[in-house]
Amino acid sequence: MTALTPRPPSPLSAVRTSFVRILLSYKHSPGLLAVTLAAPAGMMLLFGFVFGGALAGTADAAAYRSYLTPGVLVLVAAMGLAATATTANSDLSSGLTDRFRALPLPAISVPAGLALAETVTGGLALLLMSGVGLLAGWRIEAGPAGIAGAAALLLVFRFALGWAGICLGSAIRDEQMLQQVAPLIFGTIMFSNIFVPTESMPSAVRAIAEWNPVSAVVAALRELFGAPGVVAEGAAWPLREPIAASVFWIVVMLLVTVPVAVRNYGSTRA
Repeated sequence: MTALTPRPPSPLSAVRTSFVRILLSYKHSPGLLAVTLAAPAGMMLLFGFVFGGALAGTADAAAYRSYLTPGVLVLVAAMGLAATATTANSDLSSGLTDRFRALPLPAISVPAGLALAETVTGGLALLLMSGVGLLAGWRIEAGPAGIAGAAALLLVFRFALGWAGICLGSAIRDEQMLQQVAPLIFGTIMFSNIFVPTESMPSAVRAIAEWNPVSAVVAALRELFGAPGVVAEGAAWPLREPIAASVFWIVVMLLVTVPVAVRNYGSTRA
């Protein structure tokens, strides 16, 4: 009799296996989700209630909290980049990625499963953070279509950032060095319109903030949720057309990061 050769798993089944593995790790370590939410929730309370009156100026502090909440939601999504980078780095350091490479799996399956799983857990964090915003006084002025569009944009943005995190975690093999990069990621996120309008910034800083992809996504969310605010005269294209700019930045991130992540996962570890 001729021995039957087992068929290699399909790309979709391999992605599903990697996806379930990451979700199970969060199930056994629920504290990871709490840690992810702790900093943004603290900032929501700090900037919304402690500094809110000063930042709002003559405007209503409650109106400022409604302005702030979409920015904090994007902050939650963006901070997931560092978490994904840590997971990817841990898989490499533990040798788990090498074991995956020994299997007849498509090179894209493991990072794709990781990116999808991080998007799902990120979506849960965003849902919980939305609840915090509503308790803080945030009110959504948009209809169902606007809310659905905002949710889709947040999730797709988190998915693109997941691939960026995988690239970072697979490129920086030293765990301590990766931990030092995390504050730089946070600093880059803060050069944006999350907490204050860009027109209040010095000209050089304003230019950086307006072309920061985070600013485009924040402005797009405010528009989709029904509170776009006033676009300052002379604002850069990403703030004048935030939805189109957000889609542009997401496509660019995926075009750059997906091939790099797949190459890093498919190559032999040095």
